[in-house]
Amino acid sequence: MLALITSPAALLQNGSPSKTLIDSLIKIRASGNAVGITSNHSRPAWFDDAFKGTDVIFIKTDARQNGEVIRNAADTLKIEPYDIMVLAVKAEDMQMAKNGHAMLIAAEWSSDRAIKGLGIKVSNGQELEELVRLTDGWTGHWWFEGNNTNYNARALADLSGYGNSITVAQKALAGKLTSTVKNGGPQLTALALLASRSLLIDGYYEVEDLLWGVYPSSQPTHGDSEVLSDFTHALRTTVSLARFAKRDEPLFIRHKASEKRSLNRGGDRTDPSDQIATIHVNPFYRTRLRNRNVVVIDDCTTYGLSFGVAAAFLRAAGAASVTGLALGKFGKTMQYYDITINSDPFAPVTQGQYSSAPSVTFEGNTDSRAQQTLIRLMP
Repeated sequence: MLALITSPAALLQNGSPSKTLIDSLIKIRASGNAVGITSNHSRPAWFDDAFKGTDVIFIKTDARQNGEVIRNAADTLKIEPYDIMVLAVKAEDMQMAKNGHAMLIAAEWSSDRAIKGLGIKVSNGQELEELVRLTDGWTGHWWFEGNNTNYNARALADLSGYGNSITVAQKALAGKLTSTVKNGGPQLTALALLASRSLLIDGYYEVEDLLWGVYPSSQPTHGDSEVLSDFTHALRTTVSLARFAKRDEPLFIRHKASEKRSLNRGGDRTDPSDQIATIHVNPFYRTRLRNRNVVVIDDCTTYGLSFGVAAAFLRAAGAASVTGLALGKFGKTMQYYDITINSDPFAPVTQGQYSSAPSVTFEGNTDSRAQQTLIRLMP
C-alpha cells in the first residue's frame, strides 16, 4: 500500500476545487491506497462535499514543513515514510516531503518557482493515477547493493532473465530503457520515483554535499546532452536536501569515442584501458569536487566497469565517496575495479598514468523483487 498526501491548494484551479483532480484522488483511494489532504489551516468549506462517501481524510497540522505529518501518517498506517507520496504545489509541500523523507512529486500546474525546479512531475490527475498504479506493488529495494573501499555500486533491476534469449533481451531492454528515458511520460516518472525511493531507503536525504552526474555514452560530447541528464536531475531534486550540480555542465567529458563495449563480444570487457583513455572529469568541477559525495548514473551495466572508472577519476579529483547507480544490470555478477589515476583527472590520461589491478567479484546483496517491477514499467 502507498499513501498520497497533498494540500488543499493542489486541488484548486482558478481558485475553485478541480473536479477532475478530486475524482483522481477518489480513484486512488478506491484502489486501496490511503489519501490525505493536509494544511496548517482549518478544513476547507468545500472538502466535505467533494469527498463525501469516501475515505479521503483531512489532516490539520500546525507545522507541516518539518515533516512530522509524514512521520505520523507512516506510524498510523504502519508503513514507511518512503511509501508516502507528496503531491507538491507549494514550497511548504516540498519541505514537508523532504523533511519527512517521503517521495516527492511536483504538480506541474504550480506557479511556485521551487516546485517548477523539481524533476518528477505530473501535469494532471490522470497522470497522477497512472504514477500511483505503476509505483504500487514496489516491494523491493536495489536488485544489487554493494559497498567497497573505493566506491559503492547499486543496480535497480536484474535484466539477465528478460525474455528467452539473453542476447536479444539485452538489446531489447537497453533500447526500451533508452526510449523511456528519452521520451519521458509516466513510465519515466515512475522509474525516477522508484530510484528515488530506493535512495530514500538508503538515507541519501541525510548525505551532505551530494553531487550528481551521468557516466558518458561512447560518443564524444562536451555538453550536457546525455539522455540520462534529465533523469539524474529528477533524482537530485527529489532526494537531495541541497543540490550541488549545474545543468549544462556534465561531470565527465568524453574527449574521443570509446569502443562500444556491448558490441565487443570477443574482447575483454573487464579491461578498463579504453574507458580510461577516452574520458576525464570536466574542469568546471576542479574546485567543486573536494570532499563531495558523488552519485554517478548509468543506464545499463554488465560488469560494472563504468563505476570503477568513474570512481578512479572522482577519487583523484578529491571526492569523499562515489556511488555508481545503474538502472539495469545484465549478467549475474558485478565486478569491482581497483584503479588509480596518477595524473591530472581533469585532462586526458594516457597509458602509464594509471594503474589497475585485475577485477574481482563485487561482494554485495541482491533482491530479486525489483526485476519484474522495472520490466512492467517499460512500454
